[in-house]
Amino acid sequence: MIKKLAGTLVAAGALLTFGAPAAEAAPPEPFTITESLDFEAGVFTFTATSPLCPSGTFEDEVHAVGAGNAPIPKANFQIRTVYICDNGDTFFAQKHVFAAFNEDGSSTSTGPITLKDGTGAFTQLSGHGVNNGTATAEGTAVGEISGVLQLR
Repeated sequence: MIKKLAGTLVAAGALLTFGAPAAEAAPPEPFTITESLDFEAGVFTFTATSPLCPSGTFEDEVHAVGAGNAPIPKANFQIRTVYICDNGDTFFAQKHVFAAFNEDGSSTSTGPITLKDGTGAFTQLSGHGVNNGTATAEGTAVGEISGVLQLR
C-alpha cells in the first residue's frame, strides 16, 4: 500500500515537473496599412503588408467628435473601423484622430490606432500603431498606418 502511494506521488511529481510546456505568444510583427479615401465617390480602400491581408475596403464609424478653439481649426475624432479583406476576412480598429484644418481646405491628422480581433485569420489579432493622414480640399485623403501586431 505504501509502495503504491509512493509510486503515485512520484508519478504526479513527474507530471508537474515535466508537463507540457506553456504555449508562447508569437513575437510582435511590424505592419503597415495605406488607406485611400475618396469622400465624393464614397470609396474607401486599403493595402497592407503581411501578416494582414494585401488589400480590401474599409468602413469608418465616427463615435465622438471634439473641437478646440485655436488659431488653426482642430478636431479630435474617435473612429471605429472595420477592414474588409478581398477574401472576406475582417479585422477591427479603434482610432483616435487629431486633425488640423488648413485655410485652403486641406487637413493633416495623426493619432494612435489599436487593432483588436476580427474574423477568419484575424480572430485573435492584437496590435497598435500610429495613423498619419493628409486630406485635400478636393475630397480625397491618404492614411499611412504603421505599428506592430500579434496573431497569437
